[in-house]
Amino acid sequence: MNINSNSCINIDSLQIKDVIDINVLQKFQDNFAESMDIASVTVDINGNPVTKPSSYTDFCMHFIQSTTIGGSKCAESHRKAGEEAARTGKPYIYKCHAGLIDFAAPILVDGKQIGTILGGQVLILPPVESEFKRTAKEIGVNEDECIKSVKKVKITAEKNVKAAAEVLFTIANALSKIGYEELKLKKISKNLEIEILKKNLLLEESNKYNNLKTQFFSIISHELKTPINIIYSSLQLLESSHKDSSVMPTTGIFFKYSNIMKQNCYRLIRLINNVIDMNKIEIGFFDLNLKNNNIIKVIEDITLSVVEYASLKNINLVFDTEIEEKITAFDSEKIERIILNLLSNSIKFTKSGGSIDVNIYDEKEYILISVKDTGFGIPDDMLEKIFDTFTQVDASFRRHAEGSGIGLSLVKSLVKMHEGEITVKSQLGSGSEFIIKLPIKLIEKELNIHKHEDNGLSDNVEKTKIEFSDIYFF
Repeated sequence: MNINSNSCINIDSLQIKDVIDINVLQKFQDNFAESMDIASVTVDINGNPVTKPSSYTDFCMHFIQSTTIGGSKCAESHRKAGEEAARTGKPYIYKCHAGLIDFAAPILVDGKQIGTILGGQVLILPPVESEFKRTAKEIGVNEDECIKSVKKVKITAEKNVKAAAEVLFTIANALSKIGYEELKLKKISKNLEIEILKKNLLLEESNKYNNLKTQFFSIISHELKTPINIIYSSLQLLESSHKDSSVMPTTGIFFKYSNIMKQNCYRLIRLINNVIDMNKIEIGFFDLNLKNNNIIKVIEDITLSVVEYASLKNINLVFDTEIEEKITAFDSEKIERIILNLLSNSIKFTKSGGSIDVNIYDEKEYILISVKDTGFGIPDDMLEKIFDTFTQVDASFRRHAEGSGIGLSLVKSLVKMHEGEITVKSQLGSGSEFIIKLPIKLIEKELNIHKHEDNGLSDNVEKTKIEFSDIYFF
């Protein structure tokens, strides 16, 4: 295989083994052939087998391919079928020279054939003895024994053959696509390694990435295992109570543990949503649904909806604003997510008896949204890092609350998508203040809309439960 120095891969010289693990392909082929009772083998572009035949019929193995003439005819038949499959770029169903129904499914990379999956060796109608006697005579095998063998060949519907060919075609091409992408990544990685030798800075960045990946798996493992263990333990307690005939489970016991399980389900939903959304943002598939609306009213509604949560921890939550109305274009659901996340953090890290203030300041061309608490505060060395994905304050602070370290990174991304900025001020032991600066802008087609539309907060209770799922009120 030849790989050009310009990071491009010469597809013309690619072989199946370059992009697909042959052992994996063999195992898949064997399992599929056995389950479908249909023969299969994979060959390269020259027709040479790269896998061992799977579920080949006795008729083909011991009669048709047992002679030089028969083997030659098979090879020619397969070659033509492979060419037709490559020409059309899809599976090709045909009758082989021996009279059985076969198929050829091309394995493609960027439209270029690198091999073919051959399969079939079935019939869709009962065999006509005279035709197969003629075939046996042509290749020089015992006619009677050949007829006995062909009568053992599976008879199936044509649609089943087509379905089998489509499945093999889809899976093989999915494997080739993944393998090709991996091959390109390896080439890119190789070029990066050369550059790293020249620039030690790139090596340092690579190490940082590996550390981040390790931290990611550590955090995610903890965040997944903790709620799952709690849910499982609650189920065990309920089952134990139910099985113990001397103790009748009460409604109180049921709701106690069902609420625990529900809260931890919310926690898992929140984690999954955050991971998915961060991934969408990174690859550019996360869009805003901008509408002209009164952002002051939206933020006030969100804040007031969580007053009860704050009061459960004996925290005073206050909302105040310099103006009652400010029409601007924003995504109310995303703003809700931002504010709920900041309030959740403030409640988590503020002791009983503390306070949280949400204030809005009018700066004409933009507004400032402040969420200020009297919590534990953030160390100076962490102020520049807390918006990075999977970053958490040190262990002494994590004792007070759970968290994946994704929330603030997501908040920053959502604020940035609104063309805004978010900053933080904090003093260790005295509290923190998050300040969001959002520009005032209007969508032209909605310039005349100056009313507070439905901002999608009707399901705010459920969303709040999800965002506050890692806060435990005792």
